[in-house]
Amino acid sequence: MSLDSRLARLLAARLCHDLGGAVGSLSGTLDLVGQGDPGMLDLSRETAASLRQRLKLFAVCWGGPTTEYDGQAIGGLLLGAPASPRVQFAVDALSPAQPVPAGLVPLVLNAALLAAEALPRGGTVHLAGSADAGFTILPQGRNAAWPAGLLPMLAGHGLEAALEEGPRRVVVPLMLALATEQGWALSLAMGAGPVAPLVLSPA
Repeated sequence: MSLDSRLARLLAARLCHDLGGAVGSLSGTLDLVGQGDPGMLDLSRETAASLRQRLKLFAVCWGGPTTEYDGQAIGGLLLGAPASPRVQFAVDALSPAQPVPAGLVPLVLNAALLAAEALPRGGTVHLAGSADAGFTILPQGRNAAWPAGLLPMLAGHGLEAALEEGPRRVVVPLMLALATEQGWALSLAMGAGPVAPLVLSPA
């Protein structure tokens, strides 16, 4: 099986997992509405809105954008992240004068989602930079830590093992594929602080 087909299958499984909770919550609240609980109607609307945001994010992350996005639009998409609102996304340091080109939007968004996974106790993911200078993605919060094995994976080692672990680890191989497609490179800025920023830069 080719790498592309493996990534596609793992992303489909990841999509079902990340949407399943929201769909289940919506179904449960709608059942209670049907039983005459009026308070569940507002909760159903909130859950439906959250599900729409998540679908919009995943469509751009994994389906491919059709246009460039500025920092505010990137922040709006990330409101649909599975870790939100436990994890916040700070986008003010993305260049206001230079929107993220369409081809790089999925790369930046997936890097932000990976950084959110590095914050098990919540916190803030800081996005900064531009297409000319490159981007940095920094998770800050209690017990912040990148996934085990990220550094060697960025160097191209351990990717097969990551794919074998299933959809939970699919984001890093996907990011590397997206970076290669755009002629970009991924690295960690070691020694820059307690948690190294993830650096996205033109190769």
